[in-house]
Amino acid sequence: MLMTDTPVLQTSTQLEYSSSNEEMNRLLCAAVVSKSFRSMLMTNPEIAVASGYQGESFNLSDEDRSWLSSIRPANLVDLAANLVAHQQNNHQENRVKLPVEPVPQYVRVN
Repeated sequence: MLMTDTPVLQTSTQLEYSSSNEEMNRLLCAAVVSKSFRSMLMTNPEIAVASGYQGESFNLSDEDRSWLSSIRPANLVDLAANLVAHQQNNHQENRVKLPVEPVPQYVRVN
């Protein structure tokens, strides 16, 4: 009997993010690329936002600033998960759809 590993791609529906959350996405990107900014964001988000990153400022809404100050993420993954939940719960009119990449999963075919 021949057994092979055949890739099976599962595709998901698209996730929706409020276009007004672009600044929060920029904040997360800065945290990904800079360990020092990430550390400050985790320990003191108010100072991190006020300081900006690489000369760039973050123009967050009062609601986003309040939300960011209220969470205490343990790490970057926790911050990202909280951000996704915050964006999905933010009910605003203008929404942008971001594609979800297919995740390859291998199954054994007999």
